[in-house]
Amino acid sequence: MTTRHKIQLVITDLDNTLYDWVAFFVPAFYRMVDCAVGILEVDREKLLDELKAVHQNYHNSEQPFAILETPSVAQRFPAKSPKELRRLLDEAFRAFNTVRNEKLRLYPGVASTIRKIRDAGTVVVGHTEAKTTNSVYRAQLLGLDQLLMKLYAPQAVGLERPDGPRADFQELLNRCVRILPPDHRKPDPKVLSDICSDHHVPLEHSLYVGDSLTRDVFMARKAGARSAWAHYGSVYDENLWHKLVRVTHWTEDDVEREVRLRTEAAGIQPDAELKGFSDLLQLFEFGETHDNSTRFNAFSA
Repeated sequence: MTTRHKIQLVITDLDNTLYDWVAFFVPAFYRMVDCAVGILEVDREKLLDELKAVHQNYHNSEQPFAILETPSVAQRFPAKSPKELRRLLDEAFRAFNTVRNEKLRLYPGVASTIRKIRDAGTVVVGHTEAKTTNSVYRAQLLGLDQLLMKLYAPQAVGLERPDGPRADFQELLNRCVRILPPDHRKPDPKVLSDICSDHHVPLEHSLYVGDSLTRDVFMARKAGARSAWAHYGSVYDENLWHKLVRVTHWTEDDVEREVRLRTEAAGIQPDAELKGFSDLLQLFEFGETHDNSTRFNAFSA
């Protein structure tokens, strides 16, 4: 019988590992755009071009309130403050929220699996490239703030929430999120070393779970951690994918970087391939860390 690796710390990616980011974000984004087209009386393709430019400026395809920074908004509502623009585009933002709330769900088995891993004494934390504004809010919506001990996410940049930060969001951010540099990108093996150091766990007893071979699995291999490839999260609806590419933040430099990563990561194999998140329970052995002092930093503390 194959020996199962002993794991004391699980570091999990969020988007397309714990939930289907593409399946909720793309429909919500385009519902917002279609609503905004009517408000702004502007050509849809023109607005999409402008949003793509904003995304590329911030190197982020999920830039909150990006639409408020488009030329079409400035031309339609000149000399308005961000707060006033937020109110004028409120119907579009509510359209986004409606679709997001309908479609954003944890993958089957995620919550129960994390609870079982935690019950075994293993620390479970989140790590993502999604900026804090997005990742922390989703964690709240999905109840991940009650499941993950800590979240590691890059600092948000750009236009802040026009109405000001919500008190509960800011409190959670201050208490439970380790903010990474805004330009943090995978595969950065140092971040995994830092996370393991935070929780007093040797890299060889940590497990990284993610949907990307070139970013997640390759990063874990470079750091010396175990890896589990969430294969289920790498399968996209082709139509949604093309819509996402239409407004992506990727530049020519980003495409070239991706090509280099694929070359470097060629032949990389994960320690395990997951058909579902719950497969972790059969493929690894979970147990307590030697130092449980960081348990008091849990989201749910």
